[in-house]
Amino acid sequence: MEAKGPTAEIMIAEARKALWVMVGALAVIWTIQIANWASGYTLSYEYGIQAWNPASLPDIVSAPFLHWSWAHIEGNSGPLFIFGFLSAYRGVRKFLSVTGLIILVSGLGAWFTASPDATGAGASGVVFGYFGYILVRGAFDRHLGL
Repeated sequence: MEAKGPTAEIMIAEARKALWVMVGALAVIWTIQIANWASGYTLSYEYGIQAWNPASLPDIVSAPFLHWSWAHIEGNSGPLFIFGFLSAYRGVRKFLSVTGLIILVSGLGAWFTASPDATGAGASGVVFGYFGYILVRGAFDRHLGL
């Protein structure tokens, strides 16, 4: 009788890829945070999402990589790593597609719903997007295996 599903070796290889993708993503975010902090958080002001400002629409892509303080990035890093890892476990290509969609949808949501005088930055929308993706994927897969 043939075993169904991926072998242990494949599962470990996918977990290893997901781990390094998230380590790399967090390294990028933390490196940007150092530059942002050194500039007095001007990067967050310049490249964060300015609600209802059409010129700020491209900043939807940069805003998840920017944070307003060390506490802000610390608060996002743990959940981002955990939910990002679980999202990336099924394949990096699918993960990158899902991430792009999540950044777009959460950024547009922030752009449409925030106060017009506010500038938003941070990975919270991505964290909640990954969480939602994991829940939906689990509902469709209907098994505990990742």
